[in-house]
Amino acid sequence: MQKTVSIDRELFETMPVPQAVRRFVGPSLISTLITIIYSFADTFFVGLMGDAVMVAGLTVAFPYYQLLNALASLFGVGTNAVMSRSLGEKSYDRVSKASNYGFWGGALFMVFACIVVWVLRRPLLNLAGASTESYGYALDYLKWVFLCGGIPTVLSVVMANLLRAEGHAKKGSLGLMIGSGLNIILDPLVIHLTGKAVAGAAIATLISNCVSLIFFLCIYARMRGTTYINLKPFAFRVEWRVFGNVILSGLPSGFLTILGLSGCIMQTHLYSIYSDAAVAAWGVVNRMSFVGIYMTHGVAQGVLPLIGYNFGAKNKKRVQEVNKFAFRILLVIAIVLLLFCEIFSDGIIRAFVNDAATIEVGRGIMRCYMLCTPFMSVVLLTSTLCQAVGKWQYSLIMLTVRQLAINFPVTFLLNHLIGVYGVALGQPINDVISTFIAIFVYRLCFVKAMRGMDELPEKEASAEPAETPAK
Repeated sequence: MQKTVSIDRELFETMPVPQAVRRFVGPSLISTLITIIYSFADTFFVGLMGDAVMVAGLTVAFPYYQLLNALASLFGVGTNAVMSRSLGEKSYDRVSKASNYGFWGGALFMVFACIVVWVLRRPLLNLAGASTESYGYALDYLKWVFLCGGIPTVLSVVMANLLRAEGHAKKGSLGLMIGSGLNIILDPLVIHLTGKAVAGAAIATLISNCVSLIFFLCIYARMRGTTYINLKPFAFRVEWRVFGNVILSGLPSGFLTILGLSGCIMQTHLYSIYSDAAVAAWGVVNRMSFVGIYMTHGVAQGVLPLIGYNFGAKNKKRVQEVNKFAFRILLVIAIVLLLFCEIFSDGIIRAFVNDAATIEVGRGIMRCYMLCTPFMSVVLLTSTLCQAVGKWQYSLIMLTVRQLAINFPVTFLLNHLIGVYGVALGQPINDVISTFIAIFVYRLCFVKAMRGMDELPEKEASAEPAETPAK
């Protein structure tokens, strides 16, 4: 029996690029803004307690929350990329298989990840810079957010990507917005009810991500019969070529977050050498840096389906136009964020931790570290664009060189030469160098990916496939 699937072909194929990008990126950025506020909520409400050690414990555990984002990106972005390219190629059976593999693969892998992280919890937290005082707070956060909340956190992000791949950007963003908004509301409530700042904030995050996943599953249940997304367990025999494409397409995004996690652990450990105040200040600065990362992620996730679809449909001109427009949007956002952090650094630190020692050290850390923002945005967007056209190798190599060959040596060297502010300067120097690498990778990737690709004749581009997607 044929099914009628709602794919807006005008949006993907013929709508003017600025308008099409806004349709995808708008909901993604709104969702990202809510997520940014949500990412600050834990630190803000814990910081109201006026205890730098609590904020330090939260900061120590936060890199392992990033690990959840890495796994979500691995399966979510990878599935999105394969689905969108397959839609452009009119390979609808592959779309269904990719969605199934991405969802259930993410669920099974998270079971394994939760067990490993909990078994190794003490060495992992000590590695991240936990002191005797902050270890208990860090453990509370890790238990609720990762062990109990890891699976719904990852699957909600995967579901958002599945919906975006089919052009349902608003629905994909709405589910994440609901979870983030609920977390902001629940944070002070649960903290008050439990009487525990860090554990209460973590429980609020757990509840919010569960609600987000339930929302997505309800959306899927209502769309069944009008979508190529297939979440039935054991619906397909594992086709390793498709599953491998999902993993390889998402590998750079997942690896990027893991590399970021390793960098965050390294920086937290170096700051812990100086004081808990330095660790607490770094926790606030790190959250501000995530504004840039999340905004980049929002733009990249917004344009990924457009690029993947038109690459699959061999529409070279439209792919290039979308890329250029995405870079323009992102650079404006990055420059505004940089200026804001440089001008209001004192007030930003004080808003989260009203402690004189933390404000003093945090001011310098923020002004040094946030110089990386526009350069980092270029690097991260380039990585996602490479994934969208299936050139994951270029992205993976670039990100590995950026973190392991440049960031680690530069940061350790500057820490030795300058001290606490040298740790902060390592990231901007790393990203300036990495921007030149990104420019080279972008040219290499897209010249090779689109060499010989000609736009399809108009009548061929509009031909209906055997299984007709209806608007």
